Amino acid sequence: MTGTWDRDRAALVDLAGRIMLTHSIDPGHAMRLLDIDRAEAEDMVHVGRLWSSVDTARAERLRLFINILMRLEWRLNHDSRAIRHALDLPLDALGGASPADRFGGSLEDLRELRGAIDSVTAPTIKWWRVGH
Repeated sequence: MTGTWDRDRAALVDLAGRIMLTHSIDPGHAMRLLDIDRAEAEDMVHVGRLWSSVDTARAERLRLFINILMRLEWRLNHDSRAIRHALDLPLDALGGASPADRFGGSLEDLRELRGAIDSVTAPTIKWWRVGH
């Protein structure tokens, strides 16, 4: 059972790193989220693993982080630049704090942030009708 738990945690680290790599998200966010140094955060992004252990609390923080990033991907149509911008954009739903400001907070702060992602302004798409 320990092996499965370790594989699940490793998969969380790898997924978070892959999303961050895909959108060129600053490793500083992972540093605040997991209380790790820059070298370890960069390894998480580029290699897909952490040097330090992933206990239950870190695993929950990673789950919330991944969920936040995936919600942003969906909401912003996988636009990497818009996702990076949204992480630093103050949100009224967070009392003027940005999502990045909340990454170092408690689990409750991360849960609040997850809900606040729905208030991120999505780009509007204009459609033009071409004559038939």
